[in-house]
Amino acid sequence: MCTKIGWAPTRGDGAGTGFIHRRIAPGAMATWRRYRISVDFHVPLSFAYRWCTDYTPEDGEFSGEDRAIHLERRIIDRSPGRVVFENLYDQGGGWGWERHVVTLRPPDRWHCVGRGNYHESILDYQLVPLTDRSTRLNMVWRSRPVGVAPGPRPARSAVQRHVTGLWKRRAGALELEYRSSLRARTVTG
Repeated sequence: MCTKIGWAPTRGDGAGTGFIHRRIAPGAMATWRRYRISVDFHVPLSFAYRWCTDYTPEDGEFSGEDRAIHLERRIIDRSPGRVVFENLYDQGGGWGWERHVVTLRPPDRWHCVGRGNYHESILDYQLVPLTDRSTRLNMVWRSRPVGVAPGPRPARSAVQRHVTGLWKRRAGALELEYRSSLRARTVTG
């Protein structure tokens, strides 16, 4: 689940519409901006890793991205150590496209390099066990606009708050799936 980063609505209703686009001059590269978030999951590390790295076309449903930005995901390639996927989404002022190459590093981390028509990003994810049944996701990434990018560039704190919110919604889906798996094992066991 590589998170699409660097976008923010220009109006305060959170609808994800009303973007202003700016063009970056040819040859000019915007500076990389670094971000960091942490989110706790009430599931064991092994379950969290399998869930977080099981990329599917339905991933946007867990955080509401499928509705907010009409996220469509296609899995291009999947192997034991790598996943390649593409996202297509509506920013309200035009469609965005991204391709992400994810390198899996079991049992607790993965790395993602993404490039699209609005942004490029490099993301590192690490899961840290807190207890037998809780895990912390630490996510560190850097991003910069490319080509025709949404503007003005959102503040670092706004992006981190947005991505934290996405992962907290995903955490709810993850924890629900974990509880369901425990009940299923109890019934069949």
